[in-house]
Amino acid sequence: MAFRPSLGGVLAAVGLVAVAGVFVAPGGTIDDPDSADASSGDHRLNIAAYSAPKPGFEALIHGFRETEQGADTGFAESYGASGDQSRKVSRHMPTDLVNFSVEPDLTRLVDSGQIRGDWKENVPDDESERSVPFGSVVSFVTREGNPLGLENWDDLLEPGVEVISPNPASSGSAKWNLLAPYSSWFFQALGGEAALGGASVEDIEAAHDEALSKVSTLVGEHFGIRPKSGREATSSFESGQGDVLLSYENETIELVRTGGVVDYSVPTDTFRIENPVALVDTSDDPDGDLGKATEFRDYLFSDEGEKLWASAGFRPGPDLFNDSTEVIDTLPQEEKDAFRETDTVYTIDQIGEAFTTLYPEYEGKDAWDSWAIVDDVLFNRAEPGSGEDDGAITTIYKAV
Repeated sequence: MAFRPSLGGVLAAVGLVAVAGVFVAPGGTIDDPDSADASSGDHRLNIAAYSAPKPGFEALIHGFRETEQGADTGFAESYGASGDQSRKVSRHMPTDLVNFSVEPDLTRLVDSGQIRGDWKENVPDDESERSVPFGSVVSFVTREGNPLGLENWDDLLEPGVEVISPNPASSGSAKWNLLAPYSSWFFQALGGEAALGGASVEDIEAAHDEALSKVSTLVGEHFGIRPKSGREATSSFESGQGDVLLSYENETIELVRTGGVVDYSVPTDTFRIENPVALVDTSDDPDGDLGKATEFRDYLFSDEGEKLWASAGFRPGPDLFNDSTEVIDTLPQEEKDAFRETDTVYTIDQIGEAFTTLYPEYEGKDAWDSWAIVDDVLFNRAEPGSGEDDGAITTIYKAV
């Protein structure tokens, strides 16, 4: 039988740990005090984000400060593992805008009252319609020349192949990295994407079990180390560990640009990574104007912002959600060539649709979107004594 989760696991704050408040220093960033000082200005914005988009935000902050709107705006930035950053903000680290790897890390702050429930709505120029200004796809990073010939997900299950990917308990990138092979094996067992619409519950259950079986082999036999964040996973690979690193394409592009001697590719079946942003609002006025924070959020989706994201190695909204390269094609040739062609790109909505069919208790739940369903089924971490079940992949991790 397929794993059947309990309701409510993801919309609650899962596995919260006590996190001390973080003081936002008056210069540079929390994580890198030696970075270019962007803190000066009459207005002050505090950004909390997961680790990978730091190069993009540095470009966007500089661009915004060059505009009339942003000229008098100073920034303090904090970067880290997505889940850890979410928990810090929930413990009231000073924050005006968040950007997390996965939506459930943001949902925690909706539940705590720090982000408005309509955070996805009415964002100007938002191609995603879910407040996602940029994203990426899951890629393979290998040693120069790809000596083991690793090209697809089944190759990772060959004896002796060591795979590096962070732990999903703390890292959002780990969840995307695992959704990519899970989806590939799920749809392979189901008979392709087109088969989902007419598939029976029994067909979906069998495909789900087959995919989980291979994920169990991948994690149990090939994940020798489990770094805390995507950035730590990259550092581990750079230090000589592992045969292949599962990574955001943008993280890989940054690695090559900073001197990494590696090869990278996008497997035939990959996954669309969506990284949402939202304003943090703890005011008592539901109609209050969040001022500069709103202006900066909107700048992330602007034409200029899209080009800056692409130049930094990220896939901006129009290319990520419309299956195009219209923004990437405007880049200088060297920057354009950094992006790999994609073939089949699975999405969180497809997996959510499959789980809604498999688990009827999710059908019609207004508060549950695709990410909430997928997170509950695969990644939920039940609090001890709660009577709830862990997600299927969390169960695999605990077993190994």
